[in-house]
Amino acid sequence: MASLGENKHIVVIGAGVTGLTTALFLAEAGYHVTVLGAHVPGDSSIEYTSPWAGAHWLPHSTPSTPREQSWDTQTYDHWLSLLEYERTLPTFAPRSGIAMLPAMNFWEHGRAPTDDDLWWAPVVKGFRQMSESQGFAGEVNARTPEGEGKVGAACEYEAMCINVSKYLLYLQKRGEGLGVKVVKVKLDGSEGFEKALRSAAEIVGKERRGKVDCFVNATGLGAKQLCGDVKMYPIRGQTVLVKGEAHRTITRVGIDLKSGEKYGAYSIPRPGSGMTILGGTKQAGVWDETPDPKETERILKQNAWACPELLTGADGGFEIVSVQCGLRPAREGDARVEREMVGPWKVVHAYGHAGSGYQNSVGCASDVLALVGESVDGPKL
Repeated sequence: MASLGENKHIVVIGAGVTGLTTALFLAEAGYHVTVLGAHVPGDSSIEYTSPWAGAHWLPHSTPSTPREQSWDTQTYDHWLSLLEYERTLPTFAPRSGIAMLPAMNFWEHGRAPTDDDLWWAPVVKGFRQMSESQGFAGEVNARTPEGEGKVGAACEYEAMCINVSKYLLYLQKRGEGLGVKVVKVKLDGSEGFEKALRSAAEIVGKERRGKVDCFVNATGLGAKQLCGDVKMYPIRGQTVLVKGEAHRTITRVGIDLKSGEKYGAYSIPRPGSGMTILGGTKQAGVWDETPDPKETERILKQNAWACPELLTGADGGFEIVSVQCGLRPAREGDARVEREMVGPWKVVHAYGHAGSGYQNSVGCASDVLALVGESVDGPKL
């Protein structure tokens, strides 16, 4: 019996988590797949968002965004199955870089979560809510100095955190094992998207990959230049990488009692790396990649009370490895996942996931797979 994508060649533009996950799903469905990326796993550039991510599974979706809810749920279930499979592998076998760890969300006084905030509670394993004095929340409050915001409500559950560099390489290698070819090349959209696609087709032709049946545009922020999407904008995030792997993933929201400004803080261990990423900031429309020392100080302070196991420096503080900024690829309205004809070229767009790229990745790739099928074979009746 012929496979779904037999003899159909799909070119994915973009080698971030969305592009590589999509390429893998397409290859598993039998498509001939080529990935063109301005940056590829192992690269470090402010333009390449995926390696800068935390990353962990925590939805930003709400009941008002059911598509994104579905993507998040599919990703959790898929990663859970992947971890169960990896437990059956011999110790020397390569792994994804994903780990399941205890996770906690903290809300400071006056910011208790709503049912909409916690729509995902039935999705995750081990969910339970707790008061300010229970369990680890009580321990954090005991360590928090007077005059600083204390935890007013909390929940704990089991969720995934990701060693992002390892996971991107894992996706690439899995795809290559199924015939995916990754080519490092930057396309120029200055003369229009159609011409850029023609150039892409010529590049894969020179690579002897054959004619293109459909493109997938997974270029993230690059879509602003490549296809002229004026709705794209960055959300700048500053993080601090420190020595040691935290015992759990923690996300905290509150209000700085001195400045009165809302803030979010998080600590996400990177499995197997011996390091943890601390964050963070969300600055919409800011392209600057230069870290702000004041933000670094705030990030360290707001994470210190929840991560005593990481305070291993000679001064009793964190041992800092690096400070960096990344740009989340946000889009006004929502992510763009849809079909389009651009001149003679069939295109499926998949970009604009902002800070949800990893937790959206599996569900979004499933939708893109279906849209590619409709593009090359026609809608299912």
